Amino acid sequence: TGEEVTQGLDLSGKTVLITGANSGLGYETMRVLAMRGAHIIAIARNMEKAKKACASVEGKTTPVACELTDFNSIVACTKTIQGLNKPIDILICNAGIMELPELEQVYGIEKQFVVNHLGHFILTNRLIDQVKAAGQGRIVMLTSGHYKSAPPEGIQFDNLSGEKGYNPLTAYGQSKLAVALFSQELSRRLEGTAVTSNAVHPG
Repeated sequence: TGEEVTQGLDLSGKTVLITGANSGLGYETMRVLAMRGAHIIAIARNMEKAKKACASVEGKTTPVACELTDFNSIVACTKTIQGLNKPIDILICNAGIMELPELEQVYGIEKQFVVNHLGHFILTNRLIDQVKAAGQGRIVMLTSGHYKSAPPEGIQFDNLSGEKGYNPLTAYGQSKLAVALFSQELSRRLEGTAVTSNAVHPG
C-alpha cells in the first residue's frame, strides 16, 4: 500500500504538486504524501472538486483549479502556483482521460492528446523553474503500458486531429507515447541539473 512504501519517510518541508488529485491514483498519492508531511498542491478540473478532495485528507493542502482542455486555464493555474513563491520538490502529472468512444476535439486536436500530453507539457514547462529551485526536483509523468497501442510508426503528426481515422485505444496509446517521449527528452535536457524526469506505468 501507499502507507507501506512510504513508511518512515518524513516529507516535512517538501512541496508536491499533483494533477487529478481529486480521484483515483492522484487522490491516493495526495492522501499518503500529505500523511507523511508534504504540502500538497492539489489540482483538479475545478475548484469545487479540488477543495472537496483537500478537505477529505489530513495534512497541509492547497486546492488549485486547472482544466487541461483549456490552455488559458492552465496558464491561470500556473500563475497561481508561481504566486505561492515555493519551490516544487515533486511535480506529478497524473490526470488523464482514456479511450473516448467517439472522436472529440479541442483546438482542432484529438482530445486525449490535448489532455494527456499537451496540457501537461504546458503546465510542466511553465513551472520548470520552480522545480529547478528545489534541492532535488522530481518530475513524474504518468504514462501507460498502452503506449504500445500507438501507431507502429509513432506519433501521427499528420493526423493529430483524428479526422483521418480514429480508434479510441490507438489515440490513447499515442497520447501516452507522447507523454513518455516528452519525459525522455525533458530528462535529456535536464542533464547536469538537480532535476530528474521519469515516466512511469501506474500498474
